[in-house]
Amino acid sequence: MRARRSVAAWCAGRSGGGWGALSVVGRPWESSQATHSHQRWPKMAGRPPDASNVPPRWCACGCAPAAHRTIPRVIVDIHTHLFPPRFIAERARLAVSEPAFAEMYGDPKAKMATAHDLLASMERAGVDVSVACGFWWRDPALAAEHAAYLVEAARAAGGRLLAFVPTREAIDGAAGIGEVREPTPEGVPASTLPVLTHCSEEVGHAYAGKVGGLTPGALGRLLEARPQARVIAAHWGGGFPFAALMPEVRARFDRRVLFDSAASVYLYGPEVFRRVIDLAGLDTVAWGSDFPLRPQDVDRASVDAALPDEQERAAILGGNAARFLGLASE
Repeated sequence: MRARRSVAAWCAGRSGGGWGALSVVGRPWESSQATHSHQRWPKMAGRPPDASNVPPRWCACGCAPAAHRTIPRVIVDIHTHLFPPRFIAERARLAVSEPAFAEMYGDPKAKMATAHDLLASMERAGVDVSVACGFWWRDPALAAEHAAYLVEAARAAGGRLLAFVPTREAIDGAAGIGEVREPTPEGVPASTLPVLTHCSEEVGHAYAGKVGGLTPGALGRLLEARPQARVIAAHWGGGFPFAALMPEVRARFDRRVLFDSAASVYLYGPEVFRRVIDLAGLDTVAWGSDFPLRPQDVDRASVDAALPDEQERAAILGGNAARFLGLASE
């Protein structure tokens, strides 16, 4: 069911300087009689909540979602890609100086998307929050321009987009770094923010953009060398979860690594969800569509079909990502 755009109920009564009982409407923060510290959404400061000034999908009292103690039923796409409109218009010119970009996007038929495109897709697919990644440019100026676009898109979206910037250091407004395309652990930026890194399978068919990321062995070395790192290992970590039967490998997960399912239908059969859950644990898997490569509504439906268990679907379609990204309390 789609989230409602109007406020059906809001905080009733006040106690101790904060609002009392709370009812919120629509995904992702759909709860009743939940209590929380009253931290108003910045645009709401000093204004009583009503249907005209509450952003869609946010708490009816105007608070940011991090203020809530629980965030059930949030739908998070942890792996999408956005480009500034200028980059889309000038893709042929950019492909001349950027070989990796040329391989993946040089063909005019290769899909590229703006923030407007992603937000429209989220409405169709019933997605509440999307991680919006950049491209890992060789030219620092292109990386900086791309990062600035992502941060501004996230700011304008009011919390529905999280900017993962394609720069070696995070900038103000960034929620993470990505999608990193480096073949060695040493090349992956060290950051206190989450890092989404491309991972490459060492076997299987060739495809545009396959090489250039961490292999399972390189991902293992990264996790071993940086025990504090928080890593989103794209494309099922290149197959890394299948080594989880080794106790020393499984110990490295420790709630600091997520394996996303981006482009899964092009790589594995649908049983990959069941296998990775059983081997690595339910809390290590998060849905990523790889939009615009895959339509979000179609890709989300494939996850629904692969996971008949409602609790597993809730965890993979958003609960695990919300916990990992700090959108939900532990």
